[in-house]
Amino acid sequence: MLTRRTSKLLQCASQNSFGFTLIELLVVIIITGILAALALPAFLSRVSSAKQAEAKTYIGTLNRAQQAYAIEHAQFASNPVTLGIAIRDSINYKYEIKVGDNGTPYAIHYADSRTGKLRAYVGMTALIQSNGNPSMETVLCEAINPTGGRAADPIYSPSSVECSPGTQNLAKN
Repeated sequence: MLTRRTSKLLQCASQNSFGFTLIELLVVIIITGILAALALPAFLSRVSSAKQAEAKTYIGTLNRAQQAYAIEHAQFASNPVTLGIAIRDSINYKYEIKVGDNGTPYAIHYADSRTGKLRAYVGMTALIQSNGNPSMETVLCEAINPTGGRAADPIYSPSSVECSPGTQNLAKN
């Protein structure tokens, strides 16, 4: 009799020890959902940062190439091909160079955001007079808020180049 009871207890214990209860599964699902909700914004922020790094790199490259081209040819180039750079528009940004008439002392480089979730960028390479000495100055400006379209042109004066209101200076040299 004692063995029969023992075997019944063992049977009940072995039947109940397999699998998870509904409560246990719900707890696991809720914890997983909370962790995903916490990680998703950080992940999306990193994705935007990576896309914006493309624009910053291209505008910085255009600024440096314009410096070299202007020193060599005494004028600024109006397109990336003339500078020897293969920059193409992407799904995130449209790139453009603006140079005025002959003798314009600066070139403006645009990275226009094609979506309202990314920041626009603008750069300028300019010939300035500092203490009576001519020099090249560049500026890289980032729109403060992510908006589709173009960032405001940098402010040029014969002695300096600065970012416009609504933008912040990322690099100045």
